Amino acid sequence: MTATKLFYEARDKLGLDVIRYNVGIHHGTIQRWVKQQKVPENYFNDLNFLLDNKYQSKNQSRDIDQFYTNDKISKYCFEKTITVLQKLDIDEKQYHFIEPSAGCCNFFNLLPKNRRVGVDVEPKNNSELIKSNYLNFYPKKDKKYIVIGNPPFGLRGNLALRFINHSSDFADVVAFILPPLFNSDGKGSPKKRIAGYKLAHSENLPLNSFEYPNGKQVNVATIFQVWSKINTDKIKNKINHTCKNYIKIYSLSDGGTPASTRNKKMLSKCDAYLPSTCYKGMQVYDEFEKLPHRRGYGVVFLQQKPQLKNLFYDKINWQKTSFLSTNSAMNLRTSLIENAIIKFGYIDKNIFTN
Repeated sequence: MTATKLFYEARDKLGLDVIRYNVGIHHGTIQRWVKQQKVPENYFNDLNFLLDNKYQSKNQSRDIDQFYTNDKISKYCFEKTITVLQKLDIDEKQYHFIEPSAGCCNFFNLLPKNRRVGVDVEPKNNSELIKSNYLNFYPKKDKKYIVIGNPPFGLRGNLALRFINHSSDFADVVAFILPPLFNSDGKGSPKKRIAGYKLAHSENLPLNSFEYPNGKQVNVATIFQVWSKINTDKIKNKINHTCKNYIKIYSLSDGGTPASTRNKKMLSKCDAYLPSTCYKGMQVYDEFEKLPHRRGYGVVFLQQKPQLKNLFYDKINWQKTSFLSTNSAMNLRTSLIENAIIKFGYIDKNIFTN
Protein backbone atom coordinates (compact mmCIF):
# COMPACT_ATOMS: atom_id res chain seq x y z
CA MET A 1 0.00 0.00 0.00
CA THR A 2 1.28 3.47 -0.89
CA ALA A 3 0.41 6.98 0.25
CA THR A 4 -1.01 7.68 -3.21
CA LYS A 5 -3.46 4.78 -3.01
CA LEU A 6 -4.42 5.80 0.52
CA PHE A 7 -5.10 9.33 -0.69
CA TYR A 8 -7.52 8.22 -3.39
CA GLU A 9 -9.31 5.84 -1.02
CA ALA A 10 -9.65 8.59 1.59
CA ARG A 11 -10.83 11.01 -1.11
CA ASP A 12 -13.57 8.64 -2.25
CA LYS A 13 -14.63 7.83 1.31
CA LEU A 14 -14.24 11.17 3.10
CA GLY A 15 -13.83 13.91 0.50
CA LEU A 16 -11.00 16.33 -0.22
CA ASP A 17 -12.07 18.94 2.36
CA VAL A 18 -11.85 16.37 5.16
CA ILE A 19 -8.36 15.35 4.03
CA ARG A 20 -7.18 18.93 3.74
CA TYR A 21 -8.46 19.89 7.20
CA ASN A 22 -7.31 16.79 9.06
CA VAL A 23 -3.90 16.39 7.43
CA GLY A 24 -3.26 20.12 7.66
CA ILE A 25 -2.35 20.87 4.05
CA HIS A 26 -3.26 23.61 1.60
CA HIS A 27 -5.74 23.26 -1.25
CA GLY A 28 -2.88 23.83 -3.70
CA THR A 29 -1.01 20.82 -2.32
CA ILE A 30 -3.98 18.55 -2.98
CA GLN A 31 -4.34 19.97 -6.48
CA ARG A 32 -0.69 19.15 -7.14
CA TRP A 33 -1.16 15.57 -5.88
CA VAL A 34 -4.14 15.06 -8.17
CA LYS A 35 -2.34 16.56 -11.16
CA GLN A 36 0.83 14.51 -10.61
CA GLN A 37 -1.10 11.44 -9.40
CA LYS A 38 1.50 11.04 -6.69
CA VAL A 39 1.49 11.65 -2.94
CA PRO A 40 4.75 11.79 -0.91
CA GLU A 41 5.17 8.70 1.25
CA ASN A 42 5.70 10.76 4.39
CA TYR A 43 1.94 11.41 4.37
CA PHE A 44 1.23 7.66 4.70
CA ASN A 45 0.69 7.77 8.48
CA ASP A 46 -1.75 10.68 8.44
CA LEU A 47 -3.82 9.29 5.57
CA ASN A 48 -3.80 5.81 7.08
CA PHE A 49 -5.02 7.23 10.39
CA LEU A 50 -7.99 8.81 8.60
CA LEU A 51 -8.84 5.28 7.50
CA ASP A 52 -8.47 3.94 11.07
CA ASN A 53 -4.98 2.49 10.39
CA LYS A 54 -6.53 0.06 7.94
CA TYR A 55 -3.23 -0.80 6.25
CA GLN A 56 0.20 -1.93 7.34
CA SER A 57 3.40 -0.60 5.86
CA LYS A 58 6.74 -2.33 5.50
CA ASN A 59 8.04 -0.98 8.82
CA GLN A 60 4.85 -1.09 10.85
CA SER A 61 6.12 -0.01 14.26
CA ARG A 62 8.10 2.98 13.09
CA ASP A 63 5.70 4.04 10.34
CA ILE A 64 2.54 4.44 12.41
CA ASP A 65 4.41 5.80 15.42
CA GLN A 66 3.95 2.52 17.28
CA PHE A 67 6.68 2.86 19.83
CA TYR A 68 5.51 2.74 23.41
CA THR A 69 6.55 4.74 26.45
CA ASN A 70 8.53 2.54 28.82
CA ASP A 71 7.29 1.92 32.37
CA LYS A 72 9.74 4.32 34.02
CA ILE A 73 8.88 7.31 31.84
CA SER A 74 5.14 6.59 31.97
CA LYS A 75 5.29 6.67 35.76
CA TYR A 76 7.39 9.83 35.74
CA CYS A 77 5.01 11.67 33.40
CA PHE A 78 1.95 10.63 35.40
CA GLU A 79 3.52 11.80 38.67
CA LYS A 80 4.65 15.05 37.03
CA THR A 81 1.08 15.62 35.84
CA ILE A 82 -0.23 15.22 39.39
CA THR A 83 2.40 17.72 40.61
CA VAL A 84 1.38 20.27 37.97
CA LEU A 85 -2.29 19.79 38.83
CA GLN A 86 -1.52 20.51 42.48
CA LYS A 87 0.30 23.72 41.52
CA LEU A 88 -2.75 24.76 39.52
CA ASP A 89 -5.03 23.93 42.45
CA ILE A 90 -6.86 21.29 40.40
CA ASP A 91 -8.20 18.33 42.40
CA GLU A 92 -7.44 15.27 40.28
CA LYS A 93 -9.81 13.15 42.37
CA GLN A 94 -12.73 14.98 40.75
CA TYR A 95 -11.60 13.84 37.30
CA HIS A 96 -11.69 10.79 35.09
CA PHE A 97 -8.55 10.11 33.06
CA ILE A 98 -8.59 9.26 29.36
CA GLU A 99 -5.68 7.54 27.62
CA PRO A 100 -6.35 8.19 23.90
CA SER A 101 -3.82 5.78 22.40
CA ALA A 102 -3.44 3.17 25.10
CA GLY A 103 -1.09 0.84 23.20
CA CYS A 104 0.51 -1.58 25.64
CA CYS A 105 -1.21 0.21 28.57
CA ASN A 106 1.92 1.52 30.32
CA PHE A 107 0.06 4.79 30.96
CA PHE A 108 -3.38 3.25 31.32
CA ASN A 109 -2.28 0.88 34.10
CA LEU A 110 -1.18 3.86 36.22
CA LEU A 111 -4.56 5.56 36.14
CA PRO A 112 -7.15 5.16 38.95
CA LYS A 113 -9.08 1.97 38.13
CA ASN A 114 -12.50 3.45 38.84
CA ARG A 115 -11.74 6.70 36.97
CA ARG A 116 -10.08 5.71 33.72
CA VAL A 117 -10.97 5.25 30.07
CA GLY A 118 -8.62 3.72 27.52
CA VAL A 119 -8.99 4.16 23.76
CA ASP A 120 -6.98 2.59 20.95
CA VAL A 121 -7.44 1.90 17.25
CA GLU A 122 -6.03 -1.60 17.78
CA PRO A 123 -6.50 -2.65 21.44
CA LYS A 124 -4.14 -5.39 22.56
CA ASN A 125 -4.68 -7.78 25.47
CA ASN A 126 -6.99 -5.56 27.51
CA SER A 127 -10.76 -5.89 27.41
CA GLU A 128 -11.17 -2.52 29.18
CA LEU A 129 -9.97 -0.59 26.15
CA ILE A 130 -12.45 0.94 23.74
CA LYS A 131 -11.72 0.18 20.10
CA SER A 132 -11.98 3.52 18.34
CA ASN A 133 -10.15 6.20 16.45
CA TYR A 134 -9.73 8.79 19.22
CA LEU A 135 -10.66 11.60 16.86
CA ASN A 136 -14.12 10.01 16.58
CA PHE A 137 -14.42 9.32 20.32
CA TYR A 138 -16.44 11.37 22.81
CA PRO A 139 -16.77 10.41 26.51
CA LYS A 140 -19.88 10.72 28.65
CA LYS A 141 -20.87 14.33 29.28
CA ASP A 142 -21.60 13.98 33.01
CA LYS A 143 -17.94 13.82 34.10
CA LYS A 144 -14.81 15.98 34.08
CA TYR A 145 -11.77 14.73 32.18
CA ILE A 146 -8.00 14.84 32.01
CA VAL A 147 -6.38 13.35 28.90
CA ILE A 148 -2.92 11.84 29.31
CA GLY A 149 -0.62 9.72 27.17
CA ASN A 150 1.67 9.37 24.20
CA PRO A 151 -0.38 10.12 21.06
CA PRO A 152 0.79 9.34 17.51
CA PHE A 153 2.80 12.30 16.25
CA GLY A 154 2.11 12.28 12.51
CA LEU A 155 3.90 14.43 9.96
CA ARG A 156 5.19 17.66 11.56
CA GLY A 157 3.25 16.79 14.72
CA ASN A 158 -0.07 17.15 12.92
CA LEU A 159 -1.75 14.09 14.46
CA ALA A 160 -0.66 15.03 17.97
CA LEU A 161 -2.03 18.54 17.42
CA ARG A 162 -5.38 17.11 16.33
CA PHE A 163 -5.47 14.89 19.45
CA ILE A 164 -4.99 17.97 21.64
CA ASN A 165 -7.58 20.09 19.86
CA HIS A 166 -10.09 17.22 19.82
CA SER A 167 -9.57 16.83 23.58
CA SER A 168 -10.47 20.49 24.11
CA ASP A 169 -14.11 19.59 23.39
CA PHE A 170 -14.38 17.74 26.71
CA ALA A 171 -11.12 17.83 28.75
CA ASP A 172 -9.88 20.53 31.11
CA VAL A 173 -6.29 19.29 30.99
CA VAL A 174 -4.12 17.51 28.44
CA ALA A 175 -0.77 15.95 29.40
CA PHE A 176 1.04 14.55 26.37
CA ILE A 177 4.39 13.31 25.21
CA LEU A 178 5.03 15.29 22.04
CA PRO A 179 7.66 15.90 19.34
CA PRO A 180 10.14 18.73 20.09
CA LEU A 181 8.49 20.94 17.47
CA PHE A 182 5.84 21.73 20.11
CA ASN A 183 8.52 23.62 22.02
CA SER A 184 9.18 25.98 19.13
CA ASP A 185 7.81 29.50 19.06
CA GLY A 186 8.58 29.84 15.36
CA LYS A 187 6.15 30.52 12.55
CA GLY A 188 3.94 27.51 11.83
CA SER A 189 4.73 25.77 15.13
CA PRO A 190 1.90 23.43 16.22
CA LYS A 191 2.19 25.02 19.64
CA LYS A 192 0.62 28.17 18.19
CA ARG A 193 -2.33 26.24 16.76
CA ILE A 194 -3.51 24.70 20.03
CA ALA A 195 -7.04 25.88 20.78
CA GLY A 196 -8.38 26.73 24.22
CA TYR A 197 -5.43 25.64 26.37
CA LYS A 198 -2.53 27.42 28.03
CA LEU A 199 0.85 25.73 28.50
CA ALA A 200 1.43 24.94 32.16
CA HIS A 201 4.55 22.76 31.95
CA SER A 202 7.14 21.65 29.39
CA GLU A 203 10.33 19.59 29.67
CA ASN A 204 12.59 17.41 27.54
CA LEU A 205 12.46 13.64 28.01
CA PRO A 206 15.45 11.26 27.75
CA LEU A 207 16.08 9.79 24.29
CA ASN A 208 15.76 6.23 25.61
CA SER A 209 12.19 6.66 26.90
CA PHE A 210 10.56 4.36 24.34
CA GLU A 211 10.42 0.82 23.03
CA TYR A 212 8.98 -1.04 20.08
CA PRO A 213 6.17 -3.58 20.62
CA ASN A 214 8.84 -6.31 20.72
CA GLY A 215 10.52 -4.60 23.69
CA LYS A 216 13.53 -3.27 21.78
CA GLN A 217 14.62 0.20 22.88
CA VAL A 218 14.21 3.03 20.38
CA ASN A 219 15.77 6.48 20.73
CA VAL A 220 13.26 9.24 20.04
CA ALA A 221 13.57 12.94 20.84
CA THR A 222 10.44 14.07 22.70
CA ILE A 223 9.10 16.51 25.25
CA PHE A 224 6.38 16.27 27.89
CA GLN A 225 3.84 19.07 28.13
CA VAL A 226 0.81 19.78 30.31
CA TRP A 227 -1.86 22.11 28.92
CA SER A 228 -4.80 23.49 30.93
CA LYS A 229 -7.91 25.51 30.17
CA ILE A 230 -8.81 26.13 33.83
CA ASN A 231 -7.01 27.97 36.65
CA THR A 232 -4.69 29.45 34.03
CA ASP A 233 -4.20 32.51 36.25
CA LYS A 234 -1.95 30.29 38.38
CA ILE A 235 0.42 29.64 35.47
CA LYS A 236 3.47 31.86 35.76
CA ASN A 237 3.83 34.21 32.82
CA LYS A 238 7.02 33.89 30.84
CA ILE A 239 8.97 37.03 29.97
CA ASN A 240 9.52 37.06 26.22
CA HIS A 241 12.76 38.80 25.34
CA THR A 242 13.51 39.82 21.77
CA CYS A 243 16.70 40.67 19.86
CA LYS A 244 15.33 42.31 16.71
CA ASN A 245 17.71 45.27 17.06
CA TYR A 246 20.75 42.98 16.89
CA ILE A 247 20.07 40.40 14.17
CA LYS A 248 17.78 39.76 11.23
CA ILE A 249 17.23 36.17 10.13
CA TYR A 250 16.33 35.10 6.59
CA SER A 251 15.10 31.69 5.43
CA LEU A 252 17.32 30.77 2.48
CA SER A 253 17.25 28.07 -0.16
CA ASP A 254 18.47 27.61 -3.71
CA GLY A 255 17.09 24.50 -5.35
CA GLY A 256 17.63 25.72 -8.89
CA THR A 257 14.00 26.62 -9.61
CA PRO A 258 11.88 29.64 -8.60
CA ALA A 259 9.65 27.42 -6.45
CA SER A 260 12.63 26.04 -4.50
CA THR A 261 14.47 29.35 -4.03
CA ARG A 262 13.90 31.74 -1.12
CA ASN A 263 15.39 35.19 -0.55
CA LYS A 264 17.80 34.84 -3.46
CA LYS A 265 19.09 38.41 -3.07
CA MET A 266 20.36 37.56 0.43
CA LEU A 267 22.23 34.34 -0.42
CA SER A 268 25.61 36.09 -0.37
CA LYS A 269 24.85 39.04 1.90
CA CYS A 270 24.58 37.48 5.36
CA ASP A 271 27.15 37.44 8.15
CA ALA A 272 26.48 33.85 9.23
CA TYR A 273 24.67 30.81 7.83
CA LEU A 274 23.05 27.95 9.74
CA PRO A 275 21.35 24.75 8.51
CA SER A 276 17.67 24.35 9.24
CA THR A 277 18.14 20.57 9.30
CA CYS A 278 21.14 18.24 9.23
CA TYR A 279 22.01 14.77 10.48
CA LYS A 280 25.42 15.54 11.96
CA GLY A 281 27.66 18.47 12.70
CA MET A 282 25.20 21.29 13.33
CA GLN A 283 27.46 24.31 12.91
CA VAL A 284 27.70 27.85 11.58
CA TYR A 285 29.08 28.55 8.08
CA ASP A 286 30.55 31.67 6.53
CA GLU A 287 29.10 31.03 3.05
CA PHE A 288 25.68 29.95 1.82
CA GLU A 289 27.22 27.43 -0.59
CA LYS A 290 28.61 25.48 2.36
CA LEU A 291 25.15 24.85 3.83
CA PRO A 292 24.00 21.20 3.58
CA HIS A 293 21.48 20.89 0.75
CA ARG A 294 21.85 24.64 0.09
CA ARG A 295 19.07 25.39 2.55
CA GLY A 296 18.91 27.02 5.96
CA TYR A 297 19.11 30.43 7.62
CA GLY A 298 21.13 33.54 6.87
CA VAL A 299 21.82 35.94 9.74
CA VAL A 300 22.63 39.62 9.29
CA PHE A 301 24.29 41.39 12.22
CA LEU A 302 22.68 44.83 12.66
CA GLN A 303 25.09 46.19 15.28
CA GLN A 304 28.08 45.09 17.40
CA LYS A 305 29.22 42.97 14.46
CA PRO A 306 32.62 41.86 15.86
CA GLN A 307 31.03 40.71 19.12
CA LEU A 308 28.20 38.88 17.36
CA LYS A 309 30.61 37.23 14.95
CA ASN A 310 32.63 35.93 17.89
CA LEU A 311 29.42 34.75 19.53
CA PHE A 312 28.09 32.89 16.49
CA TYR A 313 31.37 31.33 15.39
CA ASP A 314 33.14 30.63 18.69
CA LYS A 315 30.84 30.69 21.70
CA ILE A 316 27.44 29.22 20.85
CA ASN A 317 27.24 25.42 20.70
CA TRP A 318 24.81 25.00 17.81
CA GLN A 319 24.47 21.24 18.33
CA LYS A 320 23.14 21.84 21.83
CA THR A 321 20.98 24.70 20.58
CA SER A 322 19.28 22.48 17.99
CA PHE A 323 16.61 19.89 18.76
CA LEU A 324 16.32 16.30 17.56
CA SER A 325 13.31 15.29 15.50
CA THR A 326 11.85 11.79 15.60
CA ASN A 327 14.05 10.76 12.65
CA SER A 328 17.17 11.80 14.64
CA ALA A 329 17.84 14.87 12.48
CA MET A 330 19.11 18.02 14.19
CA ASN A 331 16.91 21.06 13.61
CA LEU A 332 17.15 24.80 14.13
CA ARG A 333 14.34 27.33 14.08
CA THR A 334 14.40 31.12 14.05
CA SER A 335 13.27 31.25 17.68
CA LEU A 336 16.13 28.96 18.77
CA ILE A 337 18.72 31.15 17.03
CA GLU A 338 17.26 34.24 18.69
CA ASN A 339 17.14 32.59 22.11
CA ALA A 340 20.78 31.55 21.74
CA ILE A 341 21.97 35.17 21.58
CA ILE A 342 19.42 36.39 24.11
CA LYS A 343 21.08 34.07 26.65
CA PHE A 344 24.27 36.09 26.15
CA GLY A 345 22.49 39.35 26.96
CA TYR A 346 21.62 40.67 23.51
CA ILE A 347 18.14 41.82 24.48
CA ASP A 348 15.91 44.58 23.14
CA LYS A 349 14.83 47.10 25.76
CA ASN A 350 11.11 46.53 25.23
CA ILE A 351 9.99 43.24 26.80
CA PHE A 352 6.57 41.76 27.29
CA THR A 353 5.00 38.78 28.99
CA ASN A 354 3.09 35.95 27.46
